[in-house]
Amino acid sequence: MSYSSSWRSGYDDLEDDADENILTDAQETQWSSRDSILFVIDCSPAMLKASEDGEIPFYTAIKCAMAVQLNKIISSESDLVGVIFYGTEKSKNANNFEHIYVLQDLETPDVSKIQQLEAIDDKTIDFNQEFGTSNGKYTLGEMFWTATSLFGSSAQRIGSKRLFLFTNEDDPHSGDISLRSASKVRANDLQQFGIKIELFDIDKPGEKFNRKTFYKDILIDVMDDDEEGTTDDVSTKLSELLQRVQRKEVKKRAYFNIPLKLAPGLEIGVKGYNLVLAQGKGAHRNVYTLGEAVREVQTVTTWLCADTAQYLMPTDLKYYWEFGGVKVVFSKDEVAGMKSFGPPGLALIGFKPRSAIRMHLNIAHAMFLYPDEKSYEGSTRAFSSLLKAMAEMDKVAICSFTQRKGYSTRLVALIPQLEVVSENGQEQPPGFQLIQLPWADDIRPLPIQTDYTPPMELIDAAKGIISKLNMKKGFQPDNYENPSLQKHYKVLQATALNQLDMDIDDKTLPKTEQMHQRAGEYIRNFKDVASTIEPPEPSIDSSLASSKRPSQSQESSASKKSKSTQASQASQPSDNASLLADMRFKYDGGQLNKATVAMLKEFLSSVNLKPNGSKKADLISQVEAYFAN
Repeated sequence: MSYSSSWRSGYDDLEDDADENILTDAQETQWSSRDSILFVIDCSPAMLKASEDGEIPFYTAIKCAMAVQLNKIISSESDLVGVIFYGTEKSKNANNFEHIYVLQDLETPDVSKIQQLEAIDDKTIDFNQEFGTSNGKYTLGEMFWTATSLFGSSAQRIGSKRLFLFTNEDDPHSGDISLRSASKVRANDLQQFGIKIELFDIDKPGEKFNRKTFYKDILIDVMDDDEEGTTDDVSTKLSELLQRVQRKEVKKRAYFNIPLKLAPGLEIGVKGYNLVLAQGKGAHRNVYTLGEAVREVQTVTTWLCADTAQYLMPTDLKYYWEFGGVKVVFSKDEVAGMKSFGPPGLALIGFKPRSAIRMHLNIAHAMFLYPDEKSYEGSTRAFSSLLKAMAEMDKVAICSFTQRKGYSTRLVALIPQLEVVSENGQEQPPGFQLIQLPWADDIRPLPIQTDYTPPMELIDAAKGIISKLNMKKGFQPDNYENPSLQKHYKVLQATALNQLDMDIDDKTLPKTEQMHQRAGEYIRNFKDVASTIEPPEPSIDSSLASSKRPSQSQESSASKKSKSTQASQASQPSDNASLLADMRFKYDGGQLNKATVAMLKEFLSSVNLKPNGSKKADLISQVEAYFAN
């Protein structure tokens, strides 16, 4: 995420220096959070010549468009993607401009569009016969006009609009001043409509792409901070170009926009960004396949009264929680009122030393806070002053945090993060890291057994294995993809595109041969040493194993057991003690609902109690009664 540093110490002249043409994030997404990307690919002869490494720039750009559409289908299926060729011999566009071919309109990606790009990439579609090249004859301004028309004619509401331009020509229309001027005017028109131009420049063989020749005037308002000092960081390599496309592919959207209450009557606006999010497979959909086409079905849920078998309306339903054997009933509005602790926002409670926030207090991934000037005027200046003051005093802010309406309130810590700028641009943006803090109920004592200490010879044998299998470069999560997700996506892709099932590279599998080469001798030595040491006797912590003495009726019932049953129970004393300690721990921590029905029944049987039915609630009540007496 790239942020402007203009609000730091020199932000005092914000009102005088504000640029009304720059759209804020809220303005970009005021209608919809749907992202739209239009790929514009140069088809001039230079783009069809192979580079030094044998890759053809045009087909490299096609592969990038395919990769983005495949990713959009998985991650953001409602986003829009389109493809335009310019510099072609044949033409296809609504304005009848020459040398411009609209290959795909701005629509949601589907299988047919990906197959069309795949056919161009593997040359099943002959480029020269289907499109042709115009030997450099085209008008860049007309291409920008066509792109504006595609964005404007989209029937769907669009949040962010971006144009990905792939070319290796750094000086178009070098011999025609009027065409150059017209192209710059059209490019500025795109920016006025909120369309950002992202240039993916490609080197020619033996010639570096120079943005300053022509594109600097077009990109001056939309160039990211991380690219201002890297104008010569271009390449024709597919892997490097794909990385550049993927960095810009995902639109950074604010996760929430709430006020930060610093004092009574003093509020500023802040935005929260979710920098880390677990990726999942997504929800499946039920379809009907016996007809002529696969059709999605609509799921309808109906409720029946268990006594009268009558259909119930949502207004007939109530909610209840059991408390002390009594069913306490609430309406839907009352349940919503129980969950509400006020309007969304951050409320400052006080400050603590930074050392007070320990690592184990972080129970969820952090979010990033950034000022929102649009919600409250002067928010950026106040945010900057608070950030610098807290960083200088080495303090963190403790706040009450309600993210959205209907969300539960949490205590959070705001840790200041100052901007870090290097030769390559901004490495760390300024703002606050929002850390969710645990409640007292979230911290539980763990029954860690520390009675046994292994002998030194076994410890020394283990040290040899650790030293030989140590990862010198450390663990890098970016190097390991989730094999389950990758297999899921590959199967979907192969099935939808009529491809063979593609294998995945599971990098989580251990490299057994390399491990044996490095540490095989030490592993065998460890096994030999371990075989000569007698294992310790299992022991249970007395504080966890404590329980009450069974009643007389229970003793009487137990005495009626047959000798064979008593012998069977006597053969498993450690198992019963462990089950008793575990159930006692869950009872003391109020976590009996996490135990399974089988576990509850087994425990009741182990203490000579007959389970009352098979419902989990009844079994939990029976266990609670046992420990309460």
